[in-house]
Amino acid sequence: MTNQIIQPPPRLILGATLLFWGAMTGQNLLALVLALMIESRNWIRSRWDFHDQACTRAWHLCLVLTILIAIPVWLDGNRFNFVPKLLCWTPVILLPLQFIQSFGFVNYINLSNFYIFSHIYRKRNEELGIIYPNIRFNFGNVYFVAIIIAASFGPHAQQKAYYIGIVVLTAWLLLAHVRSRFFAIISLLIFVTLFGMAGQIGMSKLYAWASNLGYHEHGSPADLHSLRQTNIGSLGTIKQSSEMRWRLKTMPGHAPPKLLRTSTYNRYRGVMWKATYPVSFSIEEQAFRDLETIDLSLDQSYDLLRENMNRAEITKKLPKFEIRGACFYGDPLPLPGNSSTLQNFIHEGVEINPLGTVRIFPQKSIIQGQIRWKDDLTIEAQPFLKEDLAIDEYEIQGIHEVAEALGLKQLTTTAEKIKRLKKFFDSEFQYTRHLTIGSFHSSKKRPTHIETFLTTNKRGHCEYFATAATLLLRAADVPARYSIGFSVMEKNHENDEWIIRGTHAHAWTRFWDNELQAWVDFDPTPGCWLDIQSVGTEKRLSFLDFYQRAKEDFFLWRNQPSNRLAATVLIWGFGGVLITYIAIRLKKSRLVIKSKKSSANSIKPTLRTPLHKLEKVAIKILGPRSTGETWITWLRKLRAHQVSENDLDHACNMHQQLRFDPVPSEPNTHRQLAEITHKLIKQLKKL
Repeated sequence: MTNQIIQPPPRLILGATLLFWGAMTGQNLLALVLALMIESRNWIRSRWDFHDQACTRAWHLCLVLTILIAIPVWLDGNRFNFVPKLLCWTPVILLPLQFIQSFGFVNYINLSNFYIFSHIYRKRNEELGIIYPNIRFNFGNVYFVAIIIAASFGPHAQQKAYYIGIVVLTAWLLLAHVRSRFFAIISLLIFVTLFGMAGQIGMSKLYAWASNLGYHEHGSPADLHSLRQTNIGSLGTIKQSSEMRWRLKTMPGHAPPKLLRTSTYNRYRGVMWKATYPVSFSIEEQAFRDLETIDLSLDQSYDLLRENMNRAEITKKLPKFEIRGACFYGDPLPLPGNSSTLQNFIHEGVEINPLGTVRIFPQKSIIQGQIRWKDDLTIEAQPFLKEDLAIDEYEIQGIHEVAEALGLKQLTTTAEKIKRLKKFFDSEFQYTRHLTIGSFHSSKKRPTHIETFLTTNKRGHCEYFATAATLLLRAADVPARYSIGFSVMEKNHENDEWIIRGTHAHAWTRFWDNELQAWVDFDPTPGCWLDIQSVGTEKRLSFLDFYQRAKEDFFLWRNQPSNRLAATVLIWGFGGVLITYIAIRLKKSRLVIKSKKSSANSIKPTLRTPLHKLEKVAIKILGPRSTGETWITWLRKLRAHQVSENDLDHACNMHQQLRFDPVPSEPNTHRQLAEITHKLIKQLKKL
């Protein structure tokens, strides 16, 4: 028993859709090759007798292509953009099935061919004589939808051309099927347009949400310009990923920096930190500015973190370290607070804001470069006295009471104030990732989160310590800012490198030292947190570290100019062997539809005739064909349903003649059969 065969998509639409996919994804040449391959069925005569087993093999080949494409996509990207990048290659992955559909003798594919063990089911059912429903469909329609979806994940899909493209292509498809229903076509076009816009917005938000998970998981900000949600006020245990984010290699005999900053903020309100600037700052002064890049030689490219650096400052002997890891486009780059220059990073741009936050736009998803640090000069703006000394109205009373109790204002030097605070936190507080300070509502008369932390609870994680220390220093007239990033604490002695994980995400304070005229890091979190974070790390994650290290190292090796050619030859060589094998198999089994050129008016033999249009109406009256019943025998049953028997018999005879008679038919046979078929369809629709 079979279900109705779905009408194939109109001629040339798949080729046009593939070209649209190429424009959205940047794969224009590949799209042109695929379009010519699929649409060549309209001009070449080669066909193959693809049966169910061949279709199943094509499906298995699609699965193999999925794996082969997924491997380099996974190596080239990260887990948050892996699925969108893989979906971009859907037209290539599904090409074997569309080839089966385009160059086979039948215009349908059986759904049962997609079962993993379809050949076992078929053999068993044949032996038992079981007849089961078999859904048939034209794969061209599925391929059309798959191409549209793949195009929506392309880098150019946010442009207006995407919406214009899907409207035009959908209208083309609809007009080929429902030409007489104008209102239905317009309604469907409006629906498709709105659905496409909603899908684009939804995918953007989903991708941003997934990316933000990665940012928060690793201690990096979701928004470098505005608010950053902290875990202050949350309840329960903070969970952080043990995934390796960055790897550091220092110069021989040099220690790594203790803290790597990703961003800095200077206004705290509620449970959020924000970057704010003086009212006198223009919009341009508040924004990120591009770093100046200087090439001192062919293999020495420097990005200058400070403006107006001279050659002596650039070449000044400073310690440096190499950093390597996965990076989003526009990700904050983890840097020591006293960094000087970036060296040999391959990117499209690097920017810095007045608070010293640096973000990079890498050309590849894995980046590597050197960072020079321990400079005497600071890369961020000097204190904004109003903003860097401000305390929120809900916090000011409690903060000043604690500052008075500690005697911070009475101390004369900043160093003494820092020492007093460090002793206060080390002796009276406990570090924990299990948070117990509940939510705070400003309308209620109760202590804030920070006040509760400082006076009664005295337990918390680094965000509590960093926020409290920043506000207490401000109460003691010391400009201070809140910074987040990573703590460098774990060394892999086997590879002689330092490893930074999501569990090493950290928050601390930066204060202004008047004597040095520079911003200085101050970590108020008790030192015991280092022991808590690093317990059992190497034993538990050795295999995952090995895998990620191999993945990143292979990626960087493959993208080196000297190795790129060898990797390309290897990949294309494997693909060429596979394509050659398939081509040889197809060449041996191909059939050619020959034409008779003896008469200029002769009609080319065809596999389909106008009578096939009768099937769509007939199946509603007769139901599906029985197993073993020929199509003509099934169609002749319509004689019992008030249609002209003479017309039906005449149409069936002409159909058989067109399909099987080796003698060329009369030139007007097609036209006569089309007229009779149209007449029969009218009679059946009245039923």
